[in-house]
Amino acid sequence: MTNTPRTGRRVFAQHVPYAPTHYQCFDAARMIAESVVGIDPDVSCVIGIASGGTKPARLVADYLKVRFHTVTAKHNKNNAPFQQATGDVEVALPDTLPEHLSGTVLLVDDIAGTGATFAAVADALNDRLDYSAEIMTAALFRNRGCPKKPDRWAWTVDDWVVFPWESPHHGPTQPVPALKQVSAL
Repeated sequence: MTNTPRTGRRVFAQHVPYAPTHYQCFDAARMIAESVVGIDPDVSCVIGIASGGTKPARLVADYLKVRFHTVTAKHNKNNAPFQQATGDVEVALPDTLPEHLSGTVLLVDDIAGTGATFAAVADALNDRLDYSAEIMTAALFRNRGCPKKPDRWAWTVDDWVVFPWESPHHGPTQPVPALKQVSAL
């Protein structure tokens, strides 16, 4: 297990949380997958960051017809809304993850709040990357305060996001706008 300190502050307008639908999340994952078709080097595997990135990552891997893996990365103390990230990310690599990764390794998460999770997972994978391997990051959402943007993302938000695979939010929520394109660096 790796514990990597990071900095950054999420931005929360604190109106009401965004609540994307399953369909919107699945459509965003498909659009992210389409956005990486033909990159060089090709995406060789997709790694979902558990738990929130697991579902979208599996969809991306299925679309691209590449291997799918998961890693666990934690930094929030709980799932309470509007909490700032601690900056301390604990990463656990499973025994089933290959010892050598090549091509483009696509890390997928549900949200990039500060970029700390992507950075910590990339650091943890560093010893497994072949000399020509590259890490690419993708998230369904990017918080407006995220200082290091992922390579691909669907929506930029300024409030908490309640995902359809999480416990239901008891209170009002706001919809996310229709997705027209994926943002890329």
